[in-house]
Amino acid sequence: MKISDLRLQLEEDLAWRLDELRHLRNSLLGTTDRDAWEPRSMRAILVMQYAHLEGFTRNALSLYVTLVNSRRLHAEALQPQLLAAALTGEFKSLYSGDFIPQDAEGRLSRRVKGHVAFLDRLKVLSAMPVEIAAEVAVSMEMNLSPDVLRRNLYMLGIPEDKVHRGQYAAIEFVKNTRNDIAHGSRTEVIPPGLFDAHRKKCEQFMGDLSRIITRAASEEWYKSA
Repeated sequence: MKISDLRLQLEEDLAWRLDELRHLRNSLLGTTDRDAWEPRSMRAILVMQYAHLEGFTRNALSLYVTLVNSRRLHAEALQPQLLAAALTGEFKSLYSGDFIPQDAEGRLSRRVKGHVAFLDRLKVLSAMPVEIAAEVAVSMEMNLSPDVLRRNLYMLGIPEDKVHRGQYAAIEFVKNTRNDIAHGSRTEVIPPGLFDAHRKKCEQFMGDLSRIITRAASEEWYKSA
């Protein structure tokens, strides 16, 4: 994958999402004075905004994984976080004991054999270009939250401080509001000023994430020092 292809796909994905959110705001809020915005309209917009926030984040990080995979690098050329991301499935199998069938052997024997099987798998992977499964390495853990975002950025070798801390707060607000609405507990009025401030921060976050991903690819942050 070329950097230009990555940039184009990020821009196209961001553009249609922002356009859809803009259309929804115009349809529900229109030219109504901000102090007269209906709570149910703001709730509907926040639910859709969360969907696009999570969807864009997942897609942007997955595109970055696709670019890294296209470089066909071996383990020693990658940051250790990306190697760990490539081994996510193996780690899960190691923790669960899936490397070794649950036969009549004792627990301690199975554990040791699981360790050996994991190392054997690691040797095989070290002899070939590393392939990261985006659907495994990039996980929203049911909900996109600041902690989930930090985890995903770290696993891909992207410093978390590249995202402004105010945007982490905006993600938390939209995520919590979406969950409250889904569970039927968001009944209080959302102050229009608070709604608009977080809406803008979330949209800014998506634009900033696009630029961060492009910069990480251009400057090859995925490579070991």
